[in-house]
Amino acid sequence: MRLDRRAAIARRVRVTLWQVLILAVILGAWETLTRIPWFTQNTLFDPFFISQPSRVAVRLWEWLQPGPRSVWPHLWLTLQATLIGLAVGVGSGFLVGMTLSRSRFLADVFNPYIVAFNSMPRIAFVPLITMFFGLGLASKVVTSWFVVFFLVFFNTYKGGRSVERELVDFCRTLGGSPRQILWRVRVPTAAAWTFAALPNAISFALIGVVLAEFVGSTTGMGYLMITALATLNATDMFAAVTLLSLVGIALVYCVTWLERRLLHWAPEFRE
Repeated sequence: MRLDRRAAIARRVRVTLWQVLILAVILGAWETLTRIPWFTQNTLFDPFFISQPSRVAVRLWEWLQPGPRSVWPHLWLTLQATLIGLAVGVGSGFLVGMTLSRSRFLADVFNPYIVAFNSMPRIAFVPLITMFFGLGLASKVVTSWFVVFFLVFFNTYKGGRSVERELVDFCRTLGGSPRQILWRVRVPTAAAWTFAALPNAISFALIGVVLAEFVGSTTGMGYLMITALATLNATDMFAAVTLLSLVGIALVYCVTWLERRLLHWAPEFRE
């Protein structure tokens, strides 16, 4: 067991080193190529369009300082809408998915409507949602919920339907009540499928909020990005994208940690 743990730690260190090395090579090449006059004049590596890592780092440092140009109010509003929309989307998607997975009749009744809504491009609803809910927090939350709900719903529904019949019959043989079978068999199985969808759900939630801020907002990371686009400021654009990427990575790691705690019985999390 101790040797396995040491091997796992050594592998994690090697993976991290390679990740850092790849990032350093990309940033180094980006910075170097954008400083070669001949290269910038004859290729797309013009710092006016793609900025430079050093400029982006300076802008991030300026944004993180307190003051009128601080990014914290914008970042907090985007993060707030993302978390609320994500929580509501995951909760409602899990609840509806579990309900329909237990009732074949309800699943058949609602299936064409769910497929129809899921087939529609999400971006087409953003202007309508903004018109209905206004430019405030509500429109961002609804947009985030809308893009997350179907992703979680379909995974939960498949998870609920994938419960092995033999396992349910075995629990009944041991005297398990319908409630016990639900909470000890069906819900844990569906939860594993739901957690598998959460990394993508986080990305879609962030994208939904930023899209809503593109359409109509005076605050938020999407507002900073659309302002940077209007002024052709590539440095601000890359700085905003970097912050959103870091937020997404942090949220995914939080979900992974929560998944390990709640689904410790799953084979992939066993020591």
